[in-house]
Amino acid sequence: MTAAILAHPATTRTMPHVAIAASACEVGGSAPLLRLWRSVPADAIADRDRVELRALLCAVTPLRVEHWREALAGDPAAAVAAALKLSGLDVLDTPRHDLVMSLVLLHALAGSDAARTTLAFVLQRRRYLGEDVERLIASWRRSDRAAIRRASIKALMEALS
Repeated sequence: MTAAILAHPATTRTMPHVAIAASACEVGGSAPLLRLWRSVPADAIADRDRVELRALLCAVTPLRVEHWREALAGDPAAAVAAALKLSGLDVLDTPRHDLVMSLVLLHALAGSDAARTTLAFVLQRRRYLGEDVERLIASWRRSDRAAIRRASIKALMEALS
């Protein structure tokens, strides 16, 4: 049995995430696509960037990210759940975290209050990396405190469901 397995020809497969990491996903000389969520305010993200980011995210499947397919299919609760599971300080600067947060970004741009609140929460955690994120946080937060609380509770409930 072992001989049959070892004799089987090896197959090679192109991994989409390798090509993405190599090109750094540059968009017209601006911030890399996967870092839009942590470098560009909500009102400054162009429709073209949304389309390119969506195409990029459809081309990859990150390892060890729960709810990816559901979030990609349009479920904002799945995107929030995936983001909250990856909100530890040790993963804030990883490509996998950028992928998940980019997906949350798309849901936030589509109007999900839970995704907007999750973006603001994760951006606050980037302060621990010494980044000035106040302008970005303000662009995602609602000005009404009650709306912020409702969205926070909704995001938590969606993540737990």
